[in-house]
Amino acid sequence: MSEIYTENLSFAYQTEKIIGNVDLKVDNGQILVILGPNGIGKSTLLSCLSGLHGNYQGKIQLEDEELKSISSRELSHSLAFVSQGVNAKSNLTLYDYLLLGRSSFHSIFSQPEKKDRKKVEAVLEQIGLSQYRAKSVSDMSGGQRQLTQIGRALVQEPKLLIMDEPTSALDYKNQILVLKLIKALSQIDISIIISTHDPNQAMMVGDQVGLLINNQTYLQGETEEVLTEQNLTDLYKTPIVSTYNSKLKRDIFGTKME
Repeated sequence: MSEIYTENLSFAYQTEKIIGNVDLKVDNGQILVILGPNGIGKSTLLSCLSGLHGNYQGKIQLEDEELKSISSRELSHSLAFVSQGVNAKSNLTLYDYLLLGRSSFHSIFSQPEKKDRKKVEAVLEQIGLSQYRAKSVSDMSGGQRQLTQIGRALVQEPKLLIMDEPTSALDYKNQILVLKLIKALSQIDISIIISTHDPNQAMMVGDQVGLLINNQTYLQGETEEVLTEQNLTDLYKTPIVSTYNSKLKRDIFGTKME
């Protein structure tokens, strides 16, 4: 069963169409990586899929239910969204910050239960930050705060995780940490959609890739079939070449500097 799919999805601000004709599909436990140049509408597309832009045209089905018909409380138990950049800032400790993410499971006056604390403990282990449970979120490094954002999403127990350029503000080491976490989450049947500018990241983690070529053209398919030199050259309007790396067992993409 598809975790989420769209039919002829379009979105416009007043008279300016940002995206159109997007037919997208993500199955259970699958990673979809969306590539596209700046300003093409990647963030808008992810906002529509996350329920943040409700005035879209076309269809978005989440587990065979129209997204617009799902209440925000129900949606928070099925889908979690991690916005762009490292913006998790709080004077709360990491543990309390994650525990607050369980609030959608309770009434406004209820207290966290044992199962909530158990979930936070499990997520701390997943994101590799158990030793920082008592540290203030505002005192964490950029990489730790990005992992914290993902952890805050995971305590919601989502079936679908959507992340807008989750590695954009990170150094290479922390980019790899996040990408490894994304891969691990898919292996426990969490479906994931991420956006990025880097086709190498798509090759590293993507089961499928979607190219947002312009506001009327979206191409999705198997990673190795979609990530070709010609498709990427057309997408970014610059010559891109690939070479197979036998040690990494995947294609590497780059641009000649001459």
